[in-house]
Amino acid sequence: MNKSFVNKRVILCTAALLGAFSMSGCGNTSEEEKELAGFSASIADFTDYIQETDAKINSLDVNKKESASELLEILDDMNAEFAEFSQIQVPDQYESVPGLAKRASEDMSLAVSYYHTAYESEEFDKDYADAAYQCYANSMKAVKYIGYLLMGEDIPEDENVTVYEITNDERIIDKWLSGDKEDEADTD
Repeated sequence: MNKSFVNKRVILCTAALLGAFSMSGCGNTSEEEKELAGFSASIADFTDYIQETDAKINSLDVNKKESASELLEILDDMNAEFAEFSQIQVPDQYESVPGLAKRASEDMSLAVSYYHTAYESEEFDKDYADAAYQCYANSMKAVKYIGYLLMGEDIPEDENVTVYEITNDERIIDKWLSGDKEDEADTD
């Protein structure tokens, strides 16, 4: 058996055991913290996916004829990933995220549909390609706005996006980095 493969398996098993061990010591983990951890993992996975997909798209050679079909495959995968992302469970303090995620998914779906029409027509259809690009840009803008919300930053004004924040009283990053705020308040 390949020694590199065995070493990777040992590292992976060790990491899994350490993770399980550290989680077993967290018997006081609240439901809110579990929900926040799941949400955090979903956001991290989606962010990684976006970065990987961006690299794939940018590595396509536009001079090759098969690049168009490769792009369409990548976009089909993006459409599925955005649809899945729009269904994630979101903590209550981020009530604007589901609307933005749904909008990102809908715009990505339109973009993919328009790109298919543009590239699969007998002749390349520039109008559909332009419409597809605009929908794609709108989808990515909604994703960027989700990032602003999670970082606790103000979203730039845009007539096409409305964000409602009622209970977003604490930035998610602060909660992740500082631990339980209630325990700190009790010690003062």
